[in-house]
Amino acid sequence: MGASRLILPQRGHIPCTRHHAIDVDADLLRDTVKVAIVGAGIAGSYLGCILEEGGIIPDVYEQGPHDTTCGFRSCGWGAPSAIGAHLADAGLDLDDYYLEPMKSMEFDGLIARTPLCTLDKPALIRDLRARLKIIPHQLTDRESDVYDVVVDATGISRTILPPCTSDLTLPTLQHRVAIEPVAGRAPGPGVYGSQVPGLGYIWIFPLGKSQYHIGAGGLLCDNYAGILNRFLSDLSRGCSITHQCTCPGEIRVASPFFSQPLVAKRRRESGELQRIIGVGESIGTVSPFTGEGILHSMESARILADSWLDEDRYVSRILSRFSWMKKERETLDYLLSDSRDSAPRIRDRWRFYRNARRSGVKLPLQEAFRRMGSLTRWIEG
Repeated sequence: MGASRLILPQRGHIPCTRHHAIDVDADLLRDTVKVAIVGAGIAGSYLGCILEEGGIIPDVYEQGPHDTTCGFRSCGWGAPSAIGAHLADAGLDLDDYYLEPMKSMEFDGLIARTPLCTLDKPALIRDLRARLKIIPHQLTDRESDVYDVVVDATGISRTILPPCTSDLTLPTLQHRVAIEPVAGRAPGPGVYGSQVPGLGYIWIFPLGKSQYHIGAGGLLCDNYAGILNRFLSDLSRGCSITHQCTCPGEIRVASPFFSQPLVAKRRRESGELQRIIGVGESIGTVSPFTGEGILHSMESARILADSWLDEDRYVSRILSRFSWMKKERETLDYLLSDSRDSAPRIRDRWRFYRNARRSGVKLPLQEAFRRMGSLTRWIEG
């Protein structure tokens, strides 16, 4: 995939190879406008790159590596192959980060075809950051005051924007392991919901070279360590498993609608207004059902760049693009409520099915609906 260069025209708009050009005031593109991006994960570093392609040079603040073996917030590394088009916009090639295809995946005994794969997420973030001016510390109040625009790309921390109107976060625990088959075949990709009580699931994602991410996440569960240990113990009956590292974490599954405000303003010492704009997981662009957020975070960054700096248009486009997340969040709220019935409603099962189809997972409709009844077991557990 070749690089897609964005040439800044004299009229003052930011074009994109895959989107219509968005007109903005010419003074927004002058050197006097200072932009800071706080957080250089997927959303922040990708946004920085595509803004630079459009002639806007941000300062990117990243306070340092996470306390993990890879140095990043590590969860899954799974994404649809459609992410390649977004990488091409930043001049990157999907093949350079492609670890393993997940062309077929088991969903609690149901085998489905998928367009999913695992990516070398740390390498991708490092390559995006290499194109940017990274300031290796947390943005201070004094530093913040000089910027006209501050982008909150701090993910689960959401350190710049006000709190979400109705936040919902999901704890996770993930092991990286090496697996060698002993009395059978190596495991394939899979998602197993029936083993995790309280609206959750176990995932097993291959990373290549006999490496796997095996993790668990969900709501209303406080024993992920025990659940994963039992799962690995069962798996070890036919395989030799070597533990590499462990990453506890948390993801925001509130959805953008419930993660508002997406945009805020504050008065600086000079009296001028400063725009604060959220992007990525800080505004909830993570699927409430699956926890997938890499592609959606990049999509939100693309929308922000294309809407620069029309805040009303940005908010409208984010809420429209991710309106399905609002429905998924409403399903979670219903299943977590004290007044709910014991089983998922037809609309809830339909939303789970639509989520799979949206991700390109080809589940047979009748069988998928029947197996989605296992949600009842998760809830009752």
